[in-house]
Amino acid sequence: MYDPILSEDDYRKAIRRFLDICDAEPGTPEHEEAIHLSKLMEQYENYSCYERRYLN
Repeated sequence: MYDPILSEDDYRKAIRRFLDICDAEPGTPEHEEAIHLSKLMEQYENYSCYERRYLN
C-alpha cells in the first residue's frame, strides 16, 4: 500500500492523507488505509525520536 516513511516530507504527506480519511467507516478501504498509515507514522515517529536522541 505505502512504502515506509523515511523523510519528514513523506511524514507530512501521510499526516495530510490520514486527516482526510480518519473518519472513514470501518470495513471500507479508506479505514484500512488509515490504520496502515497510522502504523507507518508511528514507526517513523519512534525511529525519528530515537535518531534525534541518540544519533545527533
